[in-house]
Amino acid sequence: MRLALLALFLPAICLAQTAGQPRLSLDPRSYDFGRIAPAQPVTHAFKASNSGSAPLTITKVNPSCGCTSSVVGQRTLAPGESTLLEVTFNPAGYRGMARKSVQVLSNDPLEPDQAITFDVEVLPAVLPSTEQVLFTDLVPKDRRKASVKLETENGQPILVTHADLSPAPWLGVVTRPEGKDQWVDFDLLAHRLPANKLSGLDTVILHVSNPEPSDIKLTVRWERRAPVVATPDKVAWAETAGQDLRAALVLKDRQNHPFRILSARTSNPLLTVTGIRPGAAVTQQVQVLLSAKAKPGVYDERAFLTLDTPGHPEFEIRVAASLR
Repeated sequence: MRLALLALFLPAICLAQTAGQPRLSLDPRSYDFGRIAPAQPVTHAFKASNSGSAPLTITKVNPSCGCTSSVVGQRTLAPGESTLLEVTFNPAGYRGMARKSVQVLSNDPLEPDQAITFDVEVLPAVLPSTEQVLFTDLVPKDRRKASVKLETENGQPILVTHADLSPAPWLGVVTRPEGKDQWVDFDLLAHRLPANKLSGLDTVILHVSNPEPSDIKLTVRWERRAPVVATPDKVAWAETAGQDLRAALVLKDRQNHPFRILSARTSNPLLTVTGIRPGAAVTQQVQVLLSAKAKPGVYDERAFLTLDTPGHPEFEIRVAASLR
């Protein structure tokens, strides 16, 4: 009998507990702004409603970052009332896909902490076909050319006012129009590259005035052909810890010019290079040694050999080990 009475009154008790409570409903909970330009702030109004039976108070609205701001039309809502929650995203400094959120706090006893989210893709007004130009395996007689195309999403004409290039007498940069698009042509003279460097990175800043003022950064990476090559080109072990590990390394000059190894250093004191001879030769052989003191684990190290070869003062050897 008591169980029957409890079953009869339980729904009424539950209704009494939920009666007279505010309820926050957000519509929509998420929104996609799509693609926008970096100088194009966007705003969307989310609908906030009180679907409960008691006054609802929105106590706080917290954007997830300083790039987002929000304005609430009305913070206290009677049952059945609605207001707008305007969210603005400023894309300055952003690029690519982004997902942001806004935390909405209220006196809703069931969900006092709710969130609305939005997605956006920030694309610059001018899109380069690539942001990095790569010239590899360069020898002194080489003259290499490469081009980057600049386009817009909406087909507006592009106007490049000028280009700033980091000091690089080996690199020429010219812009030329093609209809509404622009091309950036690079001309590299390998014989002008720094004699003591095997690789380098140069930066070009393009100043665009149309379709909107903006700067586009392009990088040019160049790599000279190394006069000395190693066999093998890297050292790798997968062994049991507690034993000395050795690997022979043969260095050879591509042009058969004699050279010397002046010194060696490593990224780990457990790693050494032995067998360095004082004389010059077209081919040099050394040993890379990993000490038996190395504990189990994964190692990613480097050995550096100082050479007297013009244009190749230091030779880098990658050494990897997996010890169990």
